[in-house]
Amino acid sequence: MATTKPGSRESKHPGVLGADGRIDLSGGALAQSSGERSTLRPSGDAWIVDRDRRTLLPLPPAPSVGGEGESEVELPDDIHQEIADRFALGDYVAALTAAELQLGVDPSDEGARQYAETSRQRLEARYTTRIGSLDYIFNLAVPVAKVKWLGLDPQAAFLLSLVDGQSTVVEVLEACQMKRLEALRVFTELLDAKAIIRVA
Repeated sequence: MATTKPGSRESKHPGVLGADGRIDLSGGALAQSSGERSTLRPSGDAWIVDRDRRTLLPLPPAPSVGGEGESEVELPDDIHQEIADRFALGDYVAALTAAELQLGVDPSDEGARQYAETSRQRLEARYTTRIGSLDYIFNLAVPVAKVKWLGLDPQAAFLLSLVDGQSTVVEVLEACQMKRLEALRVFTELLDAKAIIRVA
């Protein structure tokens, strides 16, 4: 009859001693082979293993706001339409500005040239009507000491200095050394600002 020593019977609970006789407090976890990895945390090589199954194609480019083939530079037809629209609305300053810009790009643009000339004529007529007559005589409406408070630019200040109560508008325009249309515009602005007043 075989006898068994205490503690030698088999148990479902792992022993404290390992196969090599050393104390094993890990409950047998150290018995795993050194080549095995723990599945409790993902491996750093998981992405490499799965790399061949991934789609690494670059993202498609975002669609442009203006659509395909649209140029950022305005076409001549668009520029002409803008000039015509401004002119039709009576905004001759904007029409003239756009026409002159187009002539700077293409000096041979006859349509833009005609709009520019007509816009100048309309603006000159508008300024002249506002003044009343180019034969009128104007004088300062504010004391000379307060002219600096008007906040005039150098051109307007020089033109204002020529308004002396004796010279006609024509004489002032000729003496100011400015382009006629620009001088008329500045003279009208001085009149609207009540910086000058008609005396004759």
